[in-house]
Amino acid sequence: MRQLYTSPHQPNIDRLVALLGEHGIECQVQNVSRWNRRAHQRFSYIQQRESREQWPQVWVTHADDYTRARELLKEIGIDPVIRHGDALAAARNPSPINQRQHTVTRVRRIVLLSVGGAVVLLMLRYMGVI
Repeated sequence: MRQLYTSPHQPNIDRLVALLGEHGIECQVQNVSRWNRRAHQRFSYIQQRESREQWPQVWVTHADDYTRARELLKEIGIDPVIRHGDALAAARNPSPINQRQHTVTRVRRIVLLSVGGAVVLLMLRYMGVI
């Protein structure tokens, strides 16, 4: 089984499962909970960090059907799921805030190593080795 698509909107999942069924592609839906759940969730920039692992997911049962299923998704204008796509995009195009945090972390490590080296040199000098 291979993951094909994920979405926070259950109607999108249902339409895709119906489309795949029409074309004879067997699939399963995981993480579906219709009990005590809103039917529609609005997109929010605040909740960007929510885990996509909790969204409903469409999995193709037979690996041989996976390429056909991806082609169907591309035909209807949906990009198939790419694992760690958000992390890859963030690594390729880091925001100024992330670049600044990376630089600050690097400087802190350099300062810590230089202070540690100075302490080691003072200890060696105190012991009479140097």
